[in-house]
Amino acid sequence: MVSRKRPTDDMFTQGLNLHKWVKSHYRRHMEHVVDSTLVQTTRDQSPDVKKMWDVAIGELLEMGILCTQDSPSNRPTMLDAADDLDRLKRYLSGDTTATFASSLGISSSTISDD
Repeated sequence: MVSRKRPTDDMFTQGLNLHKWVKSHYRRHMEHVVDSTLVQTTRDQSPDVKKMWDVAIGELLEMGILCTQDSPSNRPTMLDAADDLDRLKRYLSGDTTATFASSLGISSSTISDD
């Protein structure tokens, strides 16, 4: 949803898939995988709003990577994913108690290098 790419996009050939493509770009070149309409949405916003959206997009990308890992045993449960989406929603609505002490344990160290 963040990249606006389909898993069946023509660009995914020779072993490349949506999961690998996002994972290879999200840390250093997030702008390569984020749909341009999302970027344009924040263009005229205040720096604080831009930062909030950058955090949200980063969290969504990481959640997508975690939820699409090859091994089902490495994926979070749907309950954990729903909890994190709720936390992200509260964060975006200005809830100052919403933190990212993620139930998924989202961090670059929890995403396997498959």
